[in-house]
Parts: sequence; C-alpha cells; structure tokens
Amino acid sequence: MEQNKKITPIMTYKHGLNVKKHRKTTLLINYYQGLTDELEADIKNGYQHSKDLIEGIYEESVKPYQQQLQGITKNDATRDLKSKTYDKKQYWARRKYRQTLIRKQDDQIDQKLLEYDQTHQLERDNFIQKLTLKYPHKDLTNTEIDRLNQKIASCEEKKEKQIQRVTEKYEDRLKKLESFKLKNTKRIQEKELLNERLSKEIDHYNQQVLIDDQALLKTYLNDLDVMQSAKVLPKSAEKIQAKIDRIETTLRTIENTNIHLSIHNLKMFFGGIKAVNDLTFDVKKGEIFGLIGPNGAGKTTVFNCITQFYKATSGDMIFRNKEGNIVDLNDRKTHDIINEGIARSFQNVELIWELTVLDNLLVAAHSLLITNYFEHMVHSKRMQREEAVLRTKGMQILMDLGISEYAYRSPYGLPYGILKKIELARTLMTNPTLIILDEPAAGLNDAETEDLAKVIKSINHKYGITIFLVEHDMGLVMSICDTVCAISFGKKIGIGTPKEIQQNTEVRAAYLGDDSDE
Repeated sequence: MEQNKKITPIMTYKHGLNVKKHRKTTLLINYYQGLTDELEADIKNGYQHSKDLIEGIYEESVKPYQQQLQGITKNDATRDLKSKTYDKKQYWARRKYRQTLIRKQDDQIDQKLLEYDQTHQLERDNFIQKLTLKYPHKDLTNTEIDRLNQKIASCEEKKEKQIQRVTEKYEDRLKKLESFKLKNTKRIQEKELLNERLSKEIDHYNQQVLIDDQALLKTYLNDLDVMQSAKVLPKSAEKIQAKIDRIETTLRTIENTNIHLSIHNLKMFFGGIKAVNDLTFDVKKGEIFGLIGPNGAGKTTVFNCITQFYKATSGDMIFRNKEGNIVDLNDRKTHDIINEGIARSFQNVELIWELTVLDNLLVAAHSLLITNYFEHMVHSKRMQREEAVLRTKGMQILMDLGISEYAYRSPYGLPYGILKKIELARTLMTNPTLIILDEPAAGLNDAETEDLAKVIKSINHKYGITIFLVEHDMGLVMSICDTVCAISFGKKIGIGTPKEIQQNTEVRAAYLGDDSDE
C-alpha cells in the first residue's frame, strides 16, 4: 500500500509553505491596489475640501460688502440686530410673566396677557422709533461704492491666489501619486508572477495527491474485499471503509466543480447521545442552503463540526477553499478555518460593545493583515496605511448593507435588527467564500426579518458568496433558500427545493406539522 504513495512529508511541508506564500502575496496585491485607490481618493478629496474651505471663507468675507452694495448699510444691520435682541428679551419676559400668573392660579390670565401685550407693543414701537433716529438709513456715495467694490475685488484676488497654490500642490501630489502607482504596479506584477508560479506548484501537488488517492482507493477496495472474505474484525474493516469514503468524497468533489462543501456520513456523539448521525448532503457553490429541524435536532452541532469547534466523531467534510483547492476540514484547526474562506455568525450577537461599529469590523479583518505585531506596537506608517485601506473596505460593506450611518456609533442601544446586520458585515470583512449563519432572524420582528432576507439575497448576488444558514423562521427559509435540508434527531429526513420540502410528508410530520394532526 505504501509503495503507491508518492507524496512525501517533505513535499507536504513545501506545499504548506507554498499555500501560505500564495495567500500572503494575494493579501499584498490587495493591499497595494487598495493603497493606491485610497491615496488617490485622499488627494482628490483633500483638494476639493481645500477649495470648498477657501470658497467658504471668501463668501463670508465679502458678504458684508455685498449687503452694503444691496442697500443694507451698517446702520441698517445694527438696527436689525438690536431689534431682534429686544424681541428675544421680550419673548422670555412674557413667558416668565405667564408662568407667574399660572403659579398664582389667576383667573384672568388671558385678559392680563392681552393688557401686557398691548403695553409692550407701545414700548416696542417707541424703541424702534428711537433706533430709527439713532441709526438712520444712509445711501452710499459713489466713493463708498467704489471702495466696497475694491474690497470685493481684493478678496477675489486673494481667493484666486490661494486656489492656485492649492491647485499647484494638488498637481505635485498627483505627480507623486503617478510615481507611486508605477512602483505599486511593478510590485503587483512581481507578486502576480510569484502567485502564478506558486499556483502551478500547488496545482502540481494537488494532481499528485489525486493520482495517489486514486491508487490508494484501488488498494483499499482490494484490502476490504480480502478482509470481508477473511472475516476480519469489524473495526479494521470500518477503518478501511472510512478511508475509502473520504477518498470517494474528495474525488466526487473534484469532479463536480459546483460542489462547494460536501458532508458525508457525519457523526457527532456525546457519550450515548447521537447529536448528528450519518448526515450527508452537498452545498453547491453560490447557493443559499438552509438547514432546518426541531430544537435539539443537531443543526448548530453541524456548524460547530464544520468550523472545528467540535471534532466530529466520524465522517468527511470536504471543502473547496477560496483558492479553489480541495481541503479536508477534519485536518484543519479552528483558527485555520477562516483562512480557508469560511466565516460564521452565532445565535447570540457577539460584538465588542466598547468599540464602534466600524472598529468591530476592523477587528474581524485580522486575518487580512500584512503588518506584524511590532508594526502595530510602534504604530508604523505602513500599519496606518493598511488601517486606512481596511476602514474604506469596512465603510463600503456598511454602505452595501445600508447601515453606514451607524459606523462611528457604539453598538449599545442599537436595534436588534441592526446588530444582526453588523454581525453579517463583520463576516464579509474576512473575504469569505462561504458564510455560515446560525439563526440570523432570531429575535427579529416581521419587518426586520423581511429586511434581513433582502440583505442576505443581495450579499449572495453581489459578492457571489455561498450562504449556509440554520433558521426556524420558515417564511425566511422558504423565500430565500435554493436548497433546504431537513434533519431530525441528527438524521436527514429530506432535502430538495423549498417547494419539495413543503410537500415532503415526513418533513411536515416531523417539523412543519401535518394537516392530519389537526
């Protein structure tokens, strides 16, 4: 059996290094492209902001001169300001007088207020008359008009000079940006060449594994026939059969490129409790796959096995990762799952409440970082640039989900439906190809559930992400899922389109409710 095996431990080790290099270079390519876009946007926005600021200062500077040219002299402006101040004081004095009458429980409040208004109207008329005498309107002389026009022209000249200086700086920065773009383009080309070479090496290794698996499959089948004829211990035969199942599942996933995740004979036992028992199904690439079942059916346990929170008792979980390679999830550790392209949410909202919504998304992007611990400790320039790139990405995701207005707010006090969307946004920050949603509509009202359904559909279409969800809300499941799998006590009782599941008598009896029971 060993003689057919051509993959050596050294080749496996080199393959692991190649995969890590490939992922790191991909992250670098994304960083360089994002950095170029970020700097370009920053330069353009900075230029526009400076121009708007200069324009605003100019408008404020010439506004008094323009008002005087329109006939509103300094005396007119002073008279208007003093009359407004007088009216404001009188308004609060009247309110105070009215509150005093209310406290005294006076029966003639309306009559006394009327007398108060009449008295103070006379006082106001006298005050306005005095203002008019003290600050009379004066028409501008030709000399004054010329002087005001000169001041406006001087302000306009200053404005043009300032805009010209800002424009020159902007053009200099654009030249530097072009140089930076050229440098980044060369970097990206170098990384793409490296990625191309690494991809060939990875593909060569995968092809060799495929050849080895096909050879091993024949050997294992022969060994199994010999064992069965010789009546060997059942445990030995079971081990061989498990290896055969794994290879067959892998080969079937390789042959069928539509399969994104293949679960075969999955078992998860907790002592004598069979939480998941011989569960088999395929999740197709780009579809919304729903897993339904009564409470305690083992739905969340399936998720925990896929993400390696639990190590399955037995069974195969073969996944096509974000590089398109076939991996056995049983060989991965919990913290490796995110690097393969799987992200998940939980039944309860798990956010960092002390951080803003956008910072919660940045925490989720830890798997995309190219900077190291030391660079974060000293807050290096590269780290600041990377954070700017990730912040832009986070804001774009929040905009896609329609919750960008909450970006700089704490999650405290936000509606539960918004918190669910934030969790969904956080999963998108990791560049996943498969998102696992554990009861996303739990705790939501009908309007929030309907809105969430639209968001899930839009993510599925816009990002091309496969979505695998567990949900008790049958309206949500039947409206958005392409395929639905129903389980009960850890065993599959039906799989198909939503319409087929609704018509499945076994599913209706076990979960949806059979009409005959009424």
